[in-house]
Amino acid sequence: MPKAEKGTPKDIANKIKAKGLQKLKFYCQMCQKQCRDANGFKCHMTSETHLQNMKIFAGNSSGIMDTMSKDFERNYMGTLRRRHGTKRVNANNIYQEVIQERDHIHMNATKWATLSIFVQYLGRTGKCVVDETERGWYVQYIERDMGILAREEALQRRQEAEKAAEQRYAKQMKIQREEAAKAIDKLGGSLEVETTALQRTDADEKVAVALNTQNKARSKTLKNNNSVFGSDQDGEDSEIDEPRQATTLPSHFTSYSANANGQKKSKSNIRQREEEKKKSRKRSKISKALRSENWLTRDILVRIISKKLDGGAYYKRKGVVDRVLDDKFTAEIEVLDSRQGEGDGGDILRLDQDDLETVVPKEGKRVKIL
Repeated sequence: MPKAEKGTPKDIANKIKAKGLQKLKFYCQMCQKQCRDANGFKCHMTSETHLQNMKIFAGNSSGIMDTMSKDFERNYMGTLRRRHGTKRVNANNIYQEVIQERDHIHMNATKWATLSIFVQYLGRTGKCVVDETERGWYVQYIERDMGILAREEALQRRQEAEKAAEQRYAKQMKIQREEAAKAIDKLGGSLEVETTALQRTDADEKVAVALNTQNKARSKTLKNNNSVFGSDQDGEDSEIDEPRQATTLPSHFTSYSANANGQKKSKSNIRQREEEKKKSRKRSKISKALRSENWLTRDILVRIISKKLDGGAYYKRKGVVDRVLDDKFTAEIEVLDSRQGEGDGGDILRLDQDDLETVVPKEGKRVKIL
């Protein structure tokens, strides 16, 4: 019977019938042919294509079965790793997910007769952690990817560091509480904390909360500056000689002065600094404009010669020019490892041409003439 033409109602009906999984006993793995009933499977078994494929299988049966077994194992392990990771799951559930794929390798085409034998093989070869329970065999994938193992190890180290920091903080707080209790005992007092309910005389009175208290606190502190830094109106001595009053002020209030002359001097100093910064910027722009020869270009190896950068941490370190900026005298440098396998490189620095020098390559390496 000829095959139905593409797009005809007969072809569409055949596709609808063939959609989804069919009976396994009517499937030929060698020909990858799924038959819908026993009559179709019988006709396929007597076809010329099937007989030719069976001759090929008879000539190399062990090799073909090993190939199919490896494909089935790869598909099973890939499904376990992608969908469940390192969780402990039922082996039969993984198998049900595998056979949902229409063109999967069937278990009867591999060297394992049953799923239990296949799971025991995974346990013997160390690819999974397997155990048998009343509900069947359970498998757990053993992760061997170095990148994932490194991330998990870094996460574990961070969690251990956070736990150690919490323990140190708790220990420090315990020591402070013990010292405070000893100090109270020496003074002959006792520390008692008693919680009481809110006491209100008028039940109809509303409870108001003032949130804008920062300006009031600052104005109150500025009003008391005369009593801290200068002399009072009555001519009495200043309270700056008392260390308790001087230390109770916040650090950002100590820069205020009581007399107006000090404030004028501080303002003039700030103006002078701003003018000096503007002059230095103009000098740097002029010096860059005077430079006409630039040798920076992408993908060349350079050496950092600046001792001021991060306290000399990058002095004599090598790097690769990733990008040259528009002024052609500044570039972004990717710092290489100080030694092979050290792992201390990868930093991106933006440096001027004066802080870099070229590197003479070794024999046999590529050279670029600038």
